[in-house]
Amino acid sequence: MTVPFSQQTQRQQLDVLRPIAQHACAQFGIVPVSLRVVNHGFNTTYAATTASGARYALRLGTNSLRDAAGLAAELQWIDALATDGRINVAPPHKTATGQWAIVLPVAALHRAIPATLSHWLPGRLVGGRPSTAQLRALGQTMAQLHRHSAHWSPQGNAAFPPVNTLWMNSTESISSSTHPSVTPRLRDMVAQAIGQMTAVYAQLDQQFAVQPIHADLHGYNLMWHAGQLSVFDFDDAGLGWPIQDLAIASYYVRDIPGAEQHIRAGYTQVGSVPAVSDAVFETLLMARGVLLFNDVLVIESAGERAFIPEYCRRVELRLEHFLTSGTFALLQ
Repeated sequence: MTVPFSQQTQRQQLDVLRPIAQHACAQFGIVPVSLRVVNHGFNTTYAATTASGARYALRLGTNSLRDAAGLAAELQWIDALATDGRINVAPPHKTATGQWAIVLPVAALHRAIPATLSHWLPGRLVGGRPSTAQLRALGQTMAQLHRHSAHWSPQGNAAFPPVNTLWMNSTESISSSTHPSVTPRLRDMVAQAIGQMTAVYAQLDQQFAVQPIHADLHGYNLMWHAGQLSVFDFDDAGLGWPIQDLAIASYYVRDIPGAEQHIRAGYTQVGSVPAVSDAVFETLLMARGVLLFNDVLVIESAGERAFIPEYCRRVELRLEHFLTSGTFALLQ
């Protein structure tokens, strides 16, 4: 009997995906002499190097929630940003037939997944402990993204989904989860927090207009090279509010003293930070935590699934702190 993909080990999963990745490379017209896995989490990314030394990033949407219209919008935006030149992004690479993305069936997943290829970004990942210079560059880049998207929209059949909701592109899965680590106490705290978040999102909907946002700006989606910041992984991009990008970026650095101030300082060099109360901003931070928790519960990658019990423990700590203090803390 075949073991379901979600129950396979990481090595088994990568063995399943490797021929898919090789087939995708052929569709994009490249013949890699090296095809190395650099990430296998929500999605799966390979570093592909050809005989000439050209390097590319091949991305398989292993757990992607993108539909065709959303993926087209994502790639159009990246291409527009690359053409504009003020923000460093990885230009997408087209197939021999002029497509930016292909869809490949994966029998083990019982569905087809999208694949994209982009030029390789030089440098190193910013990671979880960004420097002051990197934080300020993140703020500047974020503001430039917002300035660009305020006057840009996808064309043709391309369309971004709305992400100005708690669940963004996801389907709520916490209430139906049967994982033993999702305890009744944890479910109750999530429900209490969602009540507060729903009110905040309704308030923001009256205050701000939506526009394309990245929606996943953190150190593992940023590269640093020669003092310059580059942005990648637009898989969560959609129609939201700029304040969401600021909250999402702040979520990951909440435990670094002064980090959020450096991001805001960089942002104000380009534009004004959207004005919201401290209570609203703290709620957006906790909302990010709830969304990540929701997504972790249904992800199929082996390493992420093994982390669920520990993640549940951390989420419970963070929710308890938020519900009693009204502030978010990245408690471990």
